[in-house]
Amino acid sequence: MAKSPSFQDIIDNPIPQISIVDVGAMSEGQERYDKLLGSGLATVTGFEPNPEEFARLQGRPGPYRYLPVFLGNGEPATFNVTRYPGCSSLLLPNPEVIDLFSTIGATLAEDNFRVVRSEEVQTTRLDDIDDLEVDYIKLDVQGSELEVMRHGTGKLADTVVIECEVEFMPLYRDQPLFGDIQVFLRDQGFVLHKMIDCAGRPFRPFQPPNPFLPMSQLLWADAIFVRDFTRLDAYGDDALLKAAAVLDVVYGSYDLVTLLLGEFDRRRCTQIRARYLASLRQRNLLLHFLNIKDHC
Repeated sequence: MAKSPSFQDIIDNPIPQISIVDVGAMSEGQERYDKLLGSGLATVTGFEPNPEEFARLQGRPGPYRYLPVFLGNGEPATFNVTRYPGCSSLLLPNPEVIDLFSTIGATLAEDNFRVVRSEEVQTTRLDDIDDLEVDYIKLDVQGSELEVMRHGTGKLADTVVIECEVEFMPLYRDQPLFGDIQVFLRDQGFVLHKMIDCAGRPFRPFQPPNPFLPMSQLLWADAIFVRDFTRLDAYGDDALLKAAAVLDVVYGSYDLVTLLLGEFDRRRCTQIRARYLASLRQRNLLLHFLNIKDHC
C-alpha cells in the first residue's frame, strides 16, 4: 500500500520546525502529536516531575527533551500524591464532588483520587524556562493549567495552538474551571476551537453496562484553543503554516486549515490552498465534530 503523503508533501512548501511543549508529560498511550514527530515537523519539550515517570521518559528515542520541573507560580507548593499517579496534583482532591460519581472516588482505600502522601516542592514559572519556544502547548496537570499559563504569558505570545484539559466541576479544591480558562485565553488572543475526549461519569448509584460512559453530567474534556482566526493579521507567515500543520495532522480541522492557507496564499501569491483542497478529495478523512471518551 502506498504511503499517504505528508502535510508538507501536500502543500509543497517548507514548514518551519514546530516547538511542542507538553506540560504533564506522563504518558498513558500514544500522544496526539506523535504524527507531527513522525513527519519530522516538530520537537518536544516535556515537563514531568514524577521521578519514576521522568526516568522512563528519558529513555524515549526521538526529538524529545524532558525536564523534571513543577510548573506554577515560582513559589513553594505542596504536591499531593494520589493512589493513581495520574490524579496527583498541586491541588487537593475534592471528595464532595468526586464521590458523587461512579468509578472515581477520593475517600476509600481503593479510590484513585485518595491522597497517599504530600510532598513540599518548588515550582518554576513557564516564563522563566530558558531556551524554550512554545508554538503548540499541551497542558494536563490536574487543575493547575491556568496557574501555569498565568505565569507563562510571555511564552504564549507566539503560541498558535493550545490543548488544555479543562474541568466543568471542581474535582480539586479551588481549581479554576473551563470558564475561567476560556476568559483568560480570550484576553491572550485565543478562541475556543473544539472540545475532544469529552468525559463524564454516571451519578452513584446508577450502574450502566459501561460505568465509564457519561450519562448526563459533563466533567472534563480537552479544549483546543487557537489564535483568533478572525484577526489573521495577528498571525505571522510562519505561524500560519505551523498552525495549519498542527490542525491538519493532529486535530483534523481541515476547514480551518483552508482558511489559514488561503491567508498565506494572499500574502505570498502562492497556490497552497488549491493543492490542499485537491488532496482532501483523495484522502480517507475522519470527519467528526465531537468525540466522547468512554473509557478510563
